[in-house]
Amino acid sequence: MHEHHTPAPIGVTVDGKPIYPYTPAPPPVAACQHAPAPAPAPVGRPAPEVVKWLAIGGGASIFLLTVAVAAVAVAIGAVAVTVCLLVLRSLWQQMQQAEKD
Repeated sequence: MHEHHTPAPIGVTVDGKPIYPYTPAPPPVAACQHAPAPAPAPVGRPAPEVVKWLAIGGGASIFLLTVAVAAVAVAIGAVAVTVCLLVLRSLWQQMQQAEKD
């Protein structure tokens, strides 16, 4: 068990109080207030945040490529319908002209 003892006084002040030798107090130890740092990911395996953002990027790029292909398909369909309507209109006008003659 630790025994605490007070050093002997080295003198007396004018009002009769003892003077003890100076012994510096140990610095106060503050309690740890911050959260511990996360453990590093094992070597050869990416961190979960990296995997999450790679998955988001991959999914977004696949989605945007799908939208682009769909837009091209709509454009091709619109051109095809326009050409078909122009041909049918021309045929209709020729049939009307033939009936008049």
